[in-house]
Amino acid sequence: MLAPLFVTTALLYIGYTCYSLHTLLCKVRPLGIPYFVVPFYPSPFIRVFIFPFMKLLIKVLGLTHPRFFLMTLDWQVRQRYEIYRFIGSDIFFTVTPWQIILHVADPDMAVEVLAGKDENGELYPKSERVSQVMGLFGENVLTVEGAAWRGHRKIAGPVIGKSSLSIVWEESLTQIQQMIQYYDKHEATNTSYRDFRRAALGVIAHAGFSKVMEWVPLTTPIANEKDREGSYQKHLHVLFENFMWAAIAPSWILEMLPFKALREAGGAANGFRFFMNEWFEEKKAKIELDNKTALNPSREDLMESLVRSSGLDKGSTLETPLLSKSEVIGNAFIFILAGHETTAHTIANAIYFLAMYPEYQVKLQEEIDSILGDSDHSLTSYEAHFDAFSSGWIAAIMFETLRLIPAAVITTRHMGPTTRTFPRTGSQRPVTLPPGIEFWIQIIGLSHNPKYWTQPGKTEAESAISEFRPERWLPKSGDNVMFKPYNGSYVPFSIGTRGCIGKKFAHVEFTAIMLGLFREMSVGFDSRGGRKTFEEARLECLAEMEKFESKITLQPTGEMPGIKWVRRRR
Repeated sequence: MLAPLFVTTALLYIGYTCYSLHTLLCKVRPLGIPYFVVPFYPSPFIRVFIFPFMKLLIKVLGLTHPRFFLMTLDWQVRQRYEIYRFIGSDIFFTVTPWQIILHVADPDMAVEVLAGKDENGELYPKSERVSQVMGLFGENVLTVEGAAWRGHRKIAGPVIGKSSLSIVWEESLTQIQQMIQYYDKHEATNTSYRDFRRAALGVIAHAGFSKVMEWVPLTTPIANEKDREGSYQKHLHVLFENFMWAAIAPSWILEMLPFKALREAGGAANGFRFFMNEWFEEKKAKIELDNKTALNPSREDLMESLVRSSGLDKGSTLETPLLSKSEVIGNAFIFILAGHETTAHTIANAIYFLAMYPEYQVKLQEEIDSILGDSDHSLTSYEAHFDAFSSGWIAAIMFETLRLIPAAVITTRHMGPTTRTFPRTGSQRPVTLPPGIEFWIQIIGLSHNPKYWTQPGKTEAESAISEFRPERWLPKSGDNVMFKPYNGSYVPFSIGTRGCIGKKFAHVEFTAIMLGLFREMSVGFDSRGGRKTFEEARLECLAEMEKFESKITLQPTGEMPGIKWVRRRR
């Protein structure tokens, strides 16, 4: 009885899928833009269950056509610009039975999609996938659109983008000093991405939430999980390591499953939510106390700004709450995520690049010494010193690291129900697109496009577009303005009014941490007692970078070569 029903349902589903695919292909074919048919949309479920299988299948069968790479996770890391070179176009479609996706490595089109407005005069919205994944703990500045987004940004922007920057600088130096002291005491050599995640967590905790967290290796607070700070950090660590599972299923379901990793992911999501509720109540009580005593309140941090906007504190003068409690917690999560996960991995990637290319490390140290002279770097400040480092080697290293390994490989937007025309770069004719197209702005494809990254007077090969060359960003002789790429060809922070709200925060943190590290230390590969040469370690490092995949940010899938820190002789 059930077999005929199952067969009928399967046939109906296959028929509907084929009809839907045919309908979408009829929209794409007349446009004259290259396209590939892909059997599935890369939802979180597909990323977890199907992509690993496809990767194995491609390897076993030796498949080489680009359409097969498009069915793997983060193909952009390995393809970079090559797929666009292969098809002879800076844009192409992938057509699934459910959605048309336009992949964009054309900077003029990218600018229009990211900064232009739709038929309602609003910025093009992000795809529903972003809301599904990043709205795990509540709507936030990353997931809402239109007037709601402007409200969220107005609340968080002044704190993240300006008033907290002095604390970001000071706390970054403090965290790095504590890290160096630990290295000295324990003669640590094999540092990891976790070390920088721990430092960046201390920075956002202090700057955004007024929580002081001394630097220790991440394994220490995880081992001491009965301690409140250790418990919080363990929840955060487990959540970020298993984030896609938490995005696929509710935490209560994950906790019921027989797999340890999934149970831990569910427990971490619940634990993080518990701590955010606790921090909310703590901040609410502080606000109410400040209101009662009428004393000059302390600096308003991000959490206080969010809580005040909820109007849930006694004595609030808000007639209409600007945020719900869920939105407060959702924003707190996003800023903890963006404030430490993305920045930490950018710093760690830069460290590995400097280990691979020690000549740039020397130039960086020379710049630090020339600016600071004999002064103590721990006494520097954001106000007095950031500008001095914002157009030199530290900035160039950050920009180049993000060009090669951005935090995310794509940023997405979605067209509304109206046909729209979009520009193409150069002499190419604008393209008119049907409603409902989803744009994937290819951050790596744009930053490797030879049309915009081949340097004047050099060939593409001489420009070494796929290699770490931070000098390409330095000001020309007699100038102090950093190189500005063709508009739209470099978008690791996105662009326009919806660009990354924490761009300056991240730049300040990166600058202070690099200053704190390389004023006192030098980094190199661990030779493992002479068993590994520098060239072997460098090639191993490059090979691992080719395998990076997205968890939340783009990060290693295997073990990176060991690196060691040594005191500088000045």
